[in-house]
Amino acid sequence: MSDSVITTAGRMTLSSPDAFLASIPHMIGFPTNESIVIVGLAPDHPDAAPTVRVTQRFDRPEADMTTDQARQLAERAAEPMIRSGSTEVIIAVFADQYPELDRELPNAALVDALITALDDGGVGIRDALYTDGTSRWSYGCDNPSCCPPTGRVISEKVRTLVAAEFALAGSAMVESREALAAEVATIDAAERAEVAEHVRAAERARDEALAAAGTGPTATRGPSRAREDWRDQSITQIAGVTSGAPAGAREIARVAVGLGDIRVRDTVLWDLMQPTADTSAAIASLAKTVRHAPEGHVAPAATVLAICHWTTGDGARANVALQRADDDNPDYSLAALVRTSLSAGLPPQTWRDALAGLTRDTCRHGEPTRTPQATVPAVAAPRARASITASPQGLAL
Repeated sequence: MSDSVITTAGRMTLSSPDAFLASIPHMIGFPTNESIVIVGLAPDHPDAAPTVRVTQRFDRPEADMTTDQARQLAERAAEPMIRSGSTEVIIAVFADQYPELDRELPNAALVDALITALDDGGVGIRDALYTDGTSRWSYGCDNPSCCPPTGRVISEKVRTLVAAEFALAGSAMVESREALAAEVATIDAAERAEVAEHVRAAERARDEALAAAGTGPTATRGPSRAREDWRDQSITQIAGVTSGAPAGAREIARVAVGLGDIRVRDTVLWDLMQPTADTSAAIASLAKTVRHAPEGHVAPAATVLAICHWTTGDGARANVALQRADDDNPDYSLAALVRTSLSAGLPPQTWRDALAGLTRDTCRHGEPTRTPQATVPAVAAPRARASITASPQGLAL
C-alpha cells in the first residue's frame, strides 16, 4: 500500500529530527506504524527555506528482500521525488522493532538503495532516520556523541507541540488508514435504496426532457438546447449542495446523476477550484454522495472528491476516494488521470495550473481539457492543510 500526500499550507518550522518524525503521521493523516516515508523538500523560490513538496508512504517490506527487489522498489519510490522537483529528501523508517546494538539498522539495504536512486536522479539526502516509536537513530551517523547506539529518546514535549500545531491548522489525524476508507464506505442498504429510487427518478426526468425537446411549443429549440438546459439546471443544483445547503436523498441523487455528465462534472470542477469555493462544504457533500450513491453512480463523485482532497493537500484521503471510484468503475478515465498524477508526485497546484488557462465556458461546452503534466512547475499556494518548513540550520542536533 502506498500513499502520496502533498502538504503546503500554513507553515510550521521544524528545527530537529524529533519534530520531523512527530509531524509525519499528521502529514500522512494516520499513524505510520511499519512504514517507510520519504519527504521531498524544495524552496518555493531561491532565497526561501525548503518546504515540503511531496510526502510518500509505503509499507515496510520484509527483511528478506533481495538486492534486486530493493533496487526496483527504490527506483519506483524515487520517481515522485524527482518529478515533484524536490531538491533533497528525508527518509524515515517507522517500526516497532528496537534495533540490535551489534547489527545494522533494519531495512538498511533498502535505505542505501533509496539513497542511490535519489542521488542518480539529482536529489540530495538531508537525513535518513529510523524510529521504533520511542527513540530515533540515523542511518548515516555513527558518532556516539550525537547518535548513540541506544538511540535518542524522542521528546514527548515536541510530539505534543507538533500535534497541537496541526490540530490548530485543521489537519485531523485518524487512527488508521482503514478509518480513512470508512469515511467514504457505503452506508446502510436501506438508505442507499432510497437514494437509488431518486437516482432513477432523476435519470427519467433527464431522459424525458431530452425526449420532449422535439415536440410541442419548444420544438424549435431542439434536443441540443434541452440537453444544455438540463446541464445548466444540474450545475445549479450541485452548486447548492456543494456550498453547504442541506442535502437529502433527492439532492444526493441529483449530484450523482449530474456529475455523470462530463460537461456538468468539468464545470463543477472549475467552480470548485475558484478561490471563493467552500472546499470543506464541497468535500462533506461529495463524501456523502459517495457513501449513498448506488452502484454505477459512484465514480464521478468519488473522483471529484479526490481532486478536492488533492488540491487541499490531503493525498491520503484522495487515494481512498480514488479507490472507491476504481471499485465502482475501473475504466473511469478521469480517476486514472488523477491517480497517475498523485503517483508521479505532482503537487496540488498542478491541477489549478491546468485549469488556469481555461474559462468556465470552455469547461461547460466541451473544448479539450488541459491535463496535468509532470513538467508543470510546482508553485506554492494557500492550502487548507498544515505543512512544515525545514529549519535553515537543517535537522542535525
